Amino acid sequence: MFSLNTILVSADEPNLGILRVRSFEAPREVAPNSVFSVKLDVEYGVHGRPENDTFRAAIYGDNANNPLWQSETVTIWWAGPSSPSAPWGGDKIWNINLTSPSVLGSIKLTAYAYYFEEGVWRFFNNSLNGPGLRQVSVRIGKTANFAVELGTSNVPVSIDNLTVKTSSSGDAKMTLFEGNTYVLSVPPVVEFQNLTRLAFNGWNDGSKQSQRSIVFNGDMKLMGTYRMQYLLRINSLVSSHSEWHDAGSSVRLQTLDSVPMNWPLDLFGFKYNFVGWTGDINSSLKVVDITMNTPKTFNANFSVDYSPLLILSIFAAGVSGAVTLVRKRRNTSNKLRSTKKLSLRCGNCGEHVKGDWTHCNRCGTDLAKHKPIHR
Repeated sequence: MFSLNTILVSADEPNLGILRVRSFEAPREVAPNSVFSVKLDVEYGVHGRPENDTFRAAIYGDNANNPLWQSETVTIWWAGPSSPSAPWGGDKIWNINLTSPSVLGSIKLTAYAYYFEEGVWRFFNNSLNGPGLRQVSVRIGKTANFAVELGTSNVPVSIDNLTVKTSSSGDAKMTLFEGNTYVLSVPPVVEFQNLTRLAFNGWNDGSKQSQRSIVFNGDMKLMGTYRMQYLLRINSLVSSHSEWHDAGSSVRLQTLDSVPMNWPLDLFGFKYNFVGWTGDINSSLKVVDITMNTPKTFNANFSVDYSPLLILSIFAAGVSGAVTLVRKRRNTSNKLRSTKKLSLRCGNCGEHVKGDWTHCNRCGTDLAKHKPIHR
């Protein structure tokens, strides 16, 4: 054990070129005469080949002549030609248990990382090689008991970063520091595997929030309550959905006489007609009232209305008949036209002529000058 007065700030750059306190972690508050843990991370590195370089770490409180903790000496040595090339370096981490003072207040802890050179322990106090020290403050506070009663087991209760689960009797207990403000959090819902869940109601002091702030000034108990809820599932050819309802509540199931089909079938009047309810109830009524005393599943059954098919069939038959009639009329007209073309007569004497004649056989009229006529 040695005094802090034997540790000097180095102005030189020895073979151990990096020696810094990378992090020094401690709780923000501890109880009097209690054992608490701190974590010290020292980063080190050497130039070239190590020559039995050594370093140590220590933690001091208010008494500079008596360290609260000091480490064993860490030696870096040359292990032979097969060793990795320079620089050597890494992190040395210590998890340390300290004991807090017996009086309320606060303590300042200082962690040092120092090397031995020319008979003196030194530490770096610059950003290039160090710094070889870091400080934290820890409050020594008075503790008291905090309890939460939820009436349900295995429910997580969080106070800041601390989480405990309620016991078989439905309560959770912890020790907190007086004079602090904490964030208390419980789940807004606790869901089970049997389509059942608990929904948070509120606290006995009137708050309805599942997450809230509390000012802790001594022993304290809060009581929260949950209500039971059951899942209602409704399935149908049209749509399906689920919703939660409080245990014992009344729910009205209601549907329409018919529901249009999706586009484009709805354009032709296709629809679904309601048939009735099945599942946890059997009814043909469109409106049914039920009581949610267990999880329930209902099927809204619909049938397909095919009556638009008959209308479409009649319409299609009518269109087809009309098209056939038009075609027949066109064919008759074409035949008549063909007949008229074959009944050509000479415009001079009325003798029957053919379309490829150039002169009338009877009167010799030039048919190119006197066109034949239809009669």
